Amino acid sequence: MHKFKKLYLLAVIILILIGIVVCKNLINPLSEGKNTTLSYDNQKILIHGLKDTDFEVSIKDLRQLDTVTKRGEATRSNGEEVSLKATGPLLDTFLSKYGKKQKNFTTIRFIAKDNYSIAVPSDILNSRQIIMAYIIDGKPLKEDQPLHIVIPGERAMYWVKMLKQVDFETGENVKSCRKVVFLETASSNMSQEDYKYYDSIDKAIKTKDLIKKYANINDSTVKNVSMVAGDGLRKNETKENFLSAYIKITGKDAPKFMAPQFPQGMHVRDLMFINYGDAAVFSISQGNKVLKQTGIDDIHGIDFSEIIKQVGMTNAKGYKLTNLNGTSIQLTPDELSEGVIYLKEGKTVAFSTGVNGKNNMDNLLSIEAIQ
Repeated sequence: MHKFKKLYLLAVIILILIGIVVCKNLINPLSEGKNTTLSYDNQKILIHGLKDTDFEVSIKDLRQLDTVTKRGEATRSNGEEVSLKATGPLLDTFLSKYGKKQKNFTTIRFIAKDNYSIAVPSDILNSRQIIMAYIIDGKPLKEDQPLHIVIPGERAMYWVKMLKQVDFETGENVKSCRKVVFLETASSNMSQEDYKYYDSIDKAIKTKDLIKKYANINDSTVKNVSMVAGDGLRKNETKENFLSAYIKITGKDAPKFMAPQFPQGMHVRDLMFINYGDAAVFSISQGNKVLKQTGIDDIHGIDFSEIIKQVGMTNAKGYKLTNLNGTSIQLTPDELSEGVIYLKEGKTVAFSTGVNGKNNMDNLLSIEAIQ
């Protein structure tokens, strides 16, 4: 009996020791953050636009802030579902040290070590929490060091890995759109290059050539270029990155903003329009897929008011329509609203007020607002 009691006591001690080990594993010290050491503690992130001069913040600095652990889920552009648990301070917690909140900024741009870049717009800044995660799923980062930006509820394109820089942007002077150029017509009048896209060879034009020909490429007020896709995606790109890219105008996902030197996540497929300064470049083929259609006689297209609303073109006393040959007509807002803009025979941009309309125009290149 005495021997049995010893064995029983030994079994109890073993169970207690096992319980302690299990509890230690369940209470992962990495989730606490402050009292641990990470191999990338001394890696630093450049902060631009928050103070008068740029400065750096280390991962060790960030780990001294109050942290959260939240589950984030998102969908990649290819349809893949992403789900992870992110641990780190909220961006707003970091900003509170400087008397700021993320909603104080027009955009916040995150830049990765591989030069992936994404600007988070104000609507997301006003509605979502942004986690500066240095722990993912309870484990230190590996290839994603030193920081992984996670925005639960938003597209995975905003979840920037390998963060190296954050740019805080405020008060940018956004110009009203004064001119709309139609991509299909413009590209037909430009040099086109073969662009290898997976197993196909498609046609593409250089963004720099497009802007140089149809907008003011030297506009010093342009810092960012905005793009809107057919699925509603809105993306801001730096002027430098934008002008170093291409627009693929044929094949899968066209029109598509892309460049060989960009990570896949920086590409924008099904591009509907671009705003560059006071000019916009609009794709009728993509607009036809997502905007409300109207019809005159047997002609179906887009009411110009829909395009105005999309690109932010202000009301004007009149509008000048110009075709590829340089022929122009001037219309009042009422005259313009009587017609539709459409793809004639599926390829040529045209304006029409009906089969016998007096202001019909083929090969429509641009519409400019007249003050």
